[in-house]
Order: sequence, then structure tokens, then C-alpha cells
Amino acid sequence: MAMQMQRAFNSKMLTKITKYTILEGSYNDDNDWVEGKSVTSKIYGVIKAGNKFSQFEEGIALHSDEGGHRTSDYRTLYINDKYSLDIGDKIGFKDTVFNILQQSDESVYGFNSFIIEKDKNWKQS
Repeated sequence: MAMQMQRAFNSKMLTKITKYTILEGSYNDDNDWVEGKSVTSKIYGVIKAGNKFSQFEEGIALHSDEGGHRTSDYRTLYINDKYSLDIGDKIGFKDTVFNILQQSDESVYGFNSFIIEKDKNWKQS
């Protein structure tokens, strides 16, 4: 029996996520580069720990000597295909900002998946 992903996206348990689209910068009248501003919007999706390409997250995961603690900078994001994200966009969830690294086109099933990475240095402009 095949799982119907569209039913999963109809769930009331989707996470509200802030999408930051970075507008292109430009030169001002003094020929100085001015960084582009960020525009925010809301999307809904599911964020999972880890990513589907690396089961063990080698070289990325931190393992505590005491055990029970495992963190990673990488996550997988699933969104309904009615929302759009591009490589270079950023998303915010629980005071953490993530970069969109890679998209897996699964629109034939009604959704898209993305590999996202924590961005520890970004400040909204």
C-alpha cells in the first residue's frame, strides 16, 4: 500500500517556517556595493533531523562521551509544492536560520524536499 504524501501535508501538525528571500544587491550613486535586503514570508512544512543522503552524518555529528547527545548542522525539509524555495534562500525556525543547500524534485508526488544547513553567522538585513 503506497503512502499518499498529499494526505501528510493536509495535517494540522505542519510547522510554520519563516522564508527569507535575499534580494539582489546593487551599486548606489557613489558606486558602493549595497547588499540586498531580505523579504520574509511564511511557509509550512516538515523539518526532520539528519538528511536522506547520509545515514550516519560522518564528520558532522557531535557525539558526547557521556552518551545521549547528538547534534548535526544538517536537516531535511519537506514542503508542499504550492510553496517555493530556491537555492540561496534561507528559512527560520525556532530562532535558528538555515541555508537551502540542495533540492530534490519530487513534485510528481506533490511535494519537494531540501537539504538545509544551520547558518550560525547570518543576520537579517
